Amino acid sequence: MGNSTKIERYGTEKELAAFFRELADALENGGNEELACLQGFRKMKIAVKSDFGQLMLKARIKPACSGGEEGEAPAKPKYSDLKKRMKSTFKLLVKMVHDGQMPPKDAVESFLEDSGLMVTYPGYGDEYYDSYTRACDAFRAAFDAGDMPEMHEALDVLIHEKSRCHAKYD
Repeated sequence: MGNSTKIERYGTEKELAAFFRELADALENGGNEELACLQGFRKMKIAVKSDFGQLMLKARIKPACSGGEEGEAPAKPKYSDLKKRMKSTFKLLVKMVHDGQMPPKDAVESFLEDSGLMVTYPGYGDEYYDSYTRACDAFRAAFDAGDMPEMHEALDVLIHEKSRCHAKYD
């Protein structure tokens, strides 16, 4: 899993509670040692099991970005990695807009940036790229204007464009 941080511990309920307090403090104030990776994390999974009177804690924390050196332009990702990232972001955008909530600017920018990158990959639905790009432009304009009904409509068009392309290429 690349540069994710894995934590595995056995302990008592009291030690588990102490870990969660340490985790909360690291989220609020920045962590150190094994919790230093919490700043700007992308994903965190925590599982706790009880085995013979001992609690087994397993945690995995993925950082927000896995780019190269600071200031260095990130390499073009594999198409499948890009699509996986887009799927997660798009799901968030659709859920929030359909619930009448303004999505985070970072999520919108990430999705639109990834969309712009996606249409540079040849052979994955080139004939749909123009209409998809126009739908992205409409979504951007609606977001910039703070127009929820237009954002909703633009996302519905993006869903339609995605469905058309994936019906042929998935």
